[in-house]
Amino acid sequence: MFFFTIVVVFLCCLYFVMVTAFAIGITRIKGHIEPSNDFLPISVVVALRNEQDNIDNLLKSLTNQNYPTDKVEIILVNDHSTDRTWAIANDWAERADNVVLLNLSIGVEGKKPAIAYGVSIAKYDMIMLTDADCVHSKGWLQSISTQFYHKAFDLLIGPVMLAPSIGFFEKMQALEHASLTASSLGACALRVPFMASSANLSFNKSRLGFNLQLLNPNFASGDDVFLLHSAKRNPDVRIECAFSHDSLVYTKPTNSFANFLLQRARWASKATGYSDFMAIGVSLVVLLFNFLLVFLAVLSFWNFTFLEMLAIGFLVKSVADLFLFYPYLKRCQKVSLLNVFLPLQLVYPFYTVTTFALAMFTKVQWKGRG
Repeated sequence: MFFFTIVVVFLCCLYFVMVTAFAIGITRIKGHIEPSNDFLPISVVVALRNEQDNIDNLLKSLTNQNYPTDKVEIILVNDHSTDRTWAIANDWAERADNVVLLNLSIGVEGKKPAIAYGVSIAKYDMIMLTDADCVHSKGWLQSISTQFYHKAFDLLIGPVMLAPSIGFFEKMQALEHASLTASSLGACALRVPFMASSANLSFNKSRLGFNLQLLNPNFASGDDVFLLHSAKRNPDVRIECAFSHDSLVYTKPTNSFANFLLQRARWASKATGYSDFMAIGVSLVVLLFNFLLVFLAVLSFWNFTFLEMLAIGFLVKSVADLFLFYPYLKRCQKVSLLNVFLPLQLVYPFYTVTTFALAMFTKVQWKGRG
């Protein structure tokens, strides 16, 4: 029992210190930066597969930017869609001079080849990645361009928020997703970035020496994280993060709990391909600590001593998570999401362990592909 107690105390302390450090990082990120009128030329690259329900909203937000149309090109790469995605995208390409529609060749498939193809075709050196189910504020392009203009860096990690978050399940997803983004940005601010999202990721392709191998094509998922890890291995590449209202990108929550689990399992499945020390370390701490809470919950049915340990573990987790959530949600003007904080705390360890098991022991599919 003594040794087990030491393990519990060690993991509680490790988790608390790690998450609190990310929270401190969030407070160090500069918010508003005065917009620059020197508009850098930008290529926005989006991989598409069966996005007929999303592509109109995506392109409305991208073509309504407060940015000169002659300074931006929007490259859409169709990954063998089987619905009306190509027809809708083609209609936009015919009407908008700066929208380019490409198709992956037969025999080539997947998001990573689609992104690599789009980047290779892009005529500008500054690349902004986003996802097909995203929408953007009118100042998104200018906010990211301003960051590149004022600071000498090569890769920029941007914030992503789930919206709408009206129903209880949507709010739970939004708050859980906020923890991922806050951790990502907080770690980046501390100069130890380990995670990014292709919904809002920008880079200088010549400085990175961009090619498909940087995305680790051996894994179907993780184009964003593997690109970040590849960039970190280059000592000449500088990585920064953006966190302002205009730099936020909004993406949709899933419509069912089953789809939510499958999505998170897909995200977790790429972890076996990590070679980045920080990413491996954070993943292990989060997994082991949540596994510990689940294990203590099970043992509590036989011994109330474990119930006391469980209560302490949940208290440590809750306090640390609040330290992280509050400054992030306040900046995003989404503090109301804390209304579902306690329910999320109760279910989080259980679904974390479940998604890990799904990722490790089942074949996770996404959009009809394994």
